[in-house]
Amino acid sequence: MTATVPDFRTGTEPEDLDPESVFWEARPELAAVRQTARAAMASPWAVLGCVLARVSLSVPPSVVIPPLGNDRSAVASLNVFVGLVGPSGTGKGVATAAAEDFLNTPPGGGRLIEKLPLGSGEGISHTLIDTDSEGENTPSIRSVWFDVPEIDTLTALIGRQASTTSSELRKMFSGEGLGFQNSDATRRKIVPAHSYRAALVAGVQPLKAGPLLDDSAGGTPQRFLWLPATDPGAPDVTPDAPPPLSWSSPVLATEHRRTPLTVAASITAVLREERLNRLREVITDGLGQQSLVRLKVAALLALLAKRLDITEGDWSLADYIMRMSDHTRNRMRDVLRAEAMQAVQARAEARAAFDEHHAAAAVQRTAAKILTKLDTEPVSATTVRRGLGPALRDYFEAATDDLIRRGLIDRHDDEYRGQPRTLLRLRR
Repeated sequence: MTATVPDFRTGTEPEDLDPESVFWEARPELAAVRQTARAAMASPWAVLGCVLARVSLSVPPSVVIPPLGNDRSAVASLNVFVGLVGPSGTGKGVATAAAEDFLNTPPGGGRLIEKLPLGSGEGISHTLIDTDSEGENTPSIRSVWFDVPEIDTLTALIGRQASTTSSELRKMFSGEGLGFQNSDATRRKIVPAHSYRAALVAGVQPLKAGPLLDDSAGGTPQRFLWLPATDPGAPDVTPDAPPPLSWSSPVLATEHRRTPLTVAASITAVLREERLNRLREVITDGLGQQSLVRLKVAALLALLAKRLDITEGDWSLADYIMRMSDHTRNRMRDVLRAEAMQAVQARAEARAAFDEHHAAAAVQRTAAKILTKLDTEPVSATTVRRGLGPALRDYFEAATDDLIRRGLIDRHDDEYRGQPRTLLRLRR
């Protein structure tokens, strides 16, 4: 019996909830994901993210999310981006391997998945298109898992001058057409919209995530599902691994007709209302892609359950996963802010130390200059000060005090013609 998953849109943070009863026990496949992860000593959230990516890649690109409006061509792809967040050595690779072992897909029950490194924007289209025996470009029969073990690889690609990687990735997320016109026909690889299946899975060390998170204006980080690669609740005793989940795609790769998933009317109503509010500029937070990510997660949960209909239960479970994603992204931002504050403090302390050293050196130079202007006969302090260069006059009082403290000069206050004055002389 499926457990009831409450609506978490009331501000409750993921760490305040009991995942044993609230989320992981909601469905048998989720409980199996958690047990698989803990048997492998990996994060259940990271394994779940990789399982959802593999479900996406196993379903043909003809399976799409239907449009909200009346334009039947405005469908959404199931391509997903997953960021596995944690410090170095938390087992992101272990999570990826555990997810691969979790799904037992028989031959013909899904698409061939090829794991490849991410390259340039032009390289993405070359990866997703094949050439037939007559030299014609044709959509690849493979699904591509773009593997980014370290997020700085992705940020370096995005940060290159005139790089097209970021824009091509955003199009890939939506299933749009990819590629560029090129005078060289051998390099002209145009990938038609919704003819390919791809996923991007990246290992993310929080301190290296700044450049990607800063690309929010472009919308790249909003397209990611951010999940922790750590497991604070890991048990002391490692459980046995459950049997792999026997799973096949509800739509076979040989079926080329477009297959829109069915979305519950209540979910469509919520999404339509949000879309209208964004069109009317009632909502201007720049997070419109997050609702699409949630819908994709709900769709992949439905497909994991071997269904083509997205239900309220899928939508509610996806909401919990998105809250974990938001929580994980916010923790990354907190780490980056703390690091930035430490850097600012370190710079301030270094500057203060430099200024202190500079001031101490200036005082010593001023003291040496004062000594050259004194004799055993008293001299007016005003006269001595005027004899200093402009750069040393600010340090006159400190230098005088230092010379008196060292017993090198004497200072005497008296009056001259009814006006107070200070006299300085070398100590006999």
